[in-house]
Amino acid sequence: MIRLTHVPLLLVTLGIPAIAGAQARVATAAKSGGDARSAIEAADARFSESFNKGDVAAAASIYDADATLLAPNMPAINGQPAIADYWQGGWKAGVRNVKLTTTEVSTHGNEASEVGTYELEVQAPDGTVAARDHGKYIVLWKRDANGEWKWHRDIYNSDVPTKPAS
Repeated sequence: MIRLTHVPLLLVTLGIPAIAGAQARVATAAKSGGDARSAIEAADARFSESFNKGDVAAAASIYDADATLLAPNMPAINGQPAIADYWQGGWKAGVRNVKLTTTEVSTHGNEASEVGTYELEVQAPDGTVAARDHGKYIVLWKRDANGEWKWHRDIYNSDVPTKPAS
């Protein structure tokens, strides 16, 4: 029989390993989440750098093979080649200086979700800035067999109000 005087000792003896284990799990989760966030932010930077140089193929390589892009005011764009074509059209239309800023990352094993904001400019043929846009996005990520994080689902929309029809 356990005497009441032994209960605090029993709780301490049983509780410390449980607390230590929980702290280790939290530290590991934070570390892996932090590692995922770092990898995701690095991939976002590669996308922006590649796109801003006009290397749309390299930018599109951030997407996985069966990715879907949900761009505003159009049907879903499926597959890396079609997504590359979409971004090539943006480049030809003058989209430049794309900047992505991650505001939130949640990891779920080999999947992650990212919420962020974007900024970009649209340049006229003479190089002057014809328009600026900013908005928000959500990307669902998947880690591939090589451990690399890839964009799996991508949706974005502008915070800039549309102009009323004339």
